This record gives sequence, structure tokens and C-alpha cells, in this order.
Amino acid sequence: MSYALIVAEVRRGVFEERNLDAIGLCSLLDKESCLLIPEGAYDINDKLVNVVAKVDAEEMVFLNPLNMVSILDKVIEKRGKPDVIIFTHSSSGTECASYMAGRFDLPVITDVSGFDKEGGFFMKSYYSDKIFGQFRQAGDGTYVITVRSGSFKEFVVEKSVSAAVETISGITISEERNFIEYVEEETTEVDITKADFLLSVGRGIGNKDEIEDFMELADMLKAVLSGSRPVIDKMWLPKARQVGTSGKTVKPKVYLAMGISGAFQHIAGMKDSDCIIAVNKDPEAPIFQYAHFGVIADAMKLRDKMKVVLKG
Repeated sequence: MSYALIVAEVRRGVFEERNLDAIGLCSLLDKESCLLIPEGAYDINDKLVNVVAKVDAEEMVFLNPLNMVSILDKVIEKRGKPDVIIFTHSSSGTECASYMAGRFDLPVITDVSGFDKEGGFFMKSYYSDKIFGQFRQAGDGTYVITVRSGSFKEFVVEKSVSAAVETISGITISEERNFIEYVEEETTEVDITKADFLLSVGRGIGNKDEIEDFMELADMLKAVLSGSRPVIDKMWLPKARQVGTSGKTVKPKVYLAMGISGAFQHIAGMKDSDCIIAVNKDPEAPIFQYAHFGVIADAMKLRDKMKVVLKG
């Protein structure tokens, strides 16, 4: 049976939005899609895939890569080998993908962000999206990939009928490793995911002393100040204000990025913003590829001019 197996990302029973990228890629691959989920998962639109395979196991069992080996054994026993096994490019997705590739001796491509349908090759980026590698399967057989969040969900197509439902049971649960708990991030007074206007700063602002002036500009614009990972790592801003794959995914109406070059980890966290305005003195900065409007300028000089104008 020719099909693509999508291993769902589920947290506390919630079907995460990042799964849509794996489903969208299946549409590009023209494969029958089989979504593998643990029992108790909800918020799933069952018209987005051909088959929903419900695993007779709790979410904590599903998150264990040692158990995933047993789950995949049962899937193959029931449905035959898939053409491709797709995971999200998350901490658990990449871990499980590597286990599957090693256990079943399969080739693996991680962090896939593009697919050329005509050429039949996958793409992934290096050096902050400045170089793109192309990968094509050398022969027949199953392969494993992880998909970068925000890359393929636009290709999701809702089907006219609901998915067929199958049950995967008889899983062997490993006792060598156990899921303990989710660790919640600290709550703060600022939730950047709810902001309509984000002013985000990056390494290009130079030093921590500039933060106060950018905070003032954000207040004048009625925006919320956020930052890229280098700013957070240097402790110029608290972790709760980080945008990116290791921070928060945001979708404001306006995203003003000042002094941010645009590493893919950051882009993945803000690329779905309604309007992206980028300010960077490097005309080759990757963020300009995603911006609706770009300004080639020194972020601090432009900030000061904006403050003068806004003060009237």
C-alpha cells in the first residue's frame, strides 16, 4: 500500500497546528495520508487526511521514542510499509525520527522547508537561509523526514469526506524510559502571542543600553517589545519576549523587526504575521525575503527619527 505516515504532535490532547505542515507536504507528494495519533487527541479536522490511525495508548506512551518503535511495527504489520514517515521538526519529533531511522535502517532528512514537485527533491536551509540544500531519494523504500513549522500548511486541502478510522493496538510499552511531566514556562505580565503590533529587536541593535529607547518607541507605537534569540541569550530581554522556534510563535497584524538578520528559527516564529516590516543595514539580510516592506537603514538611527516624528 502506497501511503505517507504522519506522526502527529499532540500536547495534553490538543492536536497542534504544526501538524498541518506535514499534511500539506503530503498533498504536494500526492500520497495517501495516514495520521497516527494517540487516544484522547481532539481538535482534529478528519477531512484533512485519508486515514486516522488511533493508537491504543496514552499520550505519554506516544511521546516515548522507544514505544514509537513498537507502534511503527504494528502500523507496518497492519498497513504495510509507508513510502515516507513524517514528523514535525520539534524536540520530540526529531528525537523520534532519529530512533525510527536507526531502528529500521532508513534514510532521514531533517528540517525540511521546501519541496520541488517537478524535480522531486526536498530542500532545507543552512547558514540562516543563505544556502539551500537539495535532497532526493537515491532508491526505493521508506524514508524519514522532519518538517519545519510554517513551511507547508498553505498546501493543505480539505477533502469531501471524513477520514477512515483504524485502530493500532497491542503496543509493547518500554519500561526503560518514562515520560514524567510537561514543564510549564514561567508566566509573566506580557504575552507576545496576543499582541496586534510587535516591535522586535535583534543582535543588530548593538547592546543592552539600546533596549530602553526601543521600549520607549514601542510604547509610542502602542506596540509590545519582543526580541530574537541572541537578545534573549544575552539577557537584554526576558525569555517570555522571545520570538522563534525556541520561543513563541506569533501572528500579529504588524511585525516591525529592527536589527534582526532573519535566521530560520526566528522566521518560523513570525512569518505568518499580516504585515512584516524589516529594518536592517545589510541589504542581503535573509529577513528581507519574507518582509512585505523593507528599510535598509541603521535601526538605531531610524528609531531616533521615528521618536522625533511621533513626539511631534
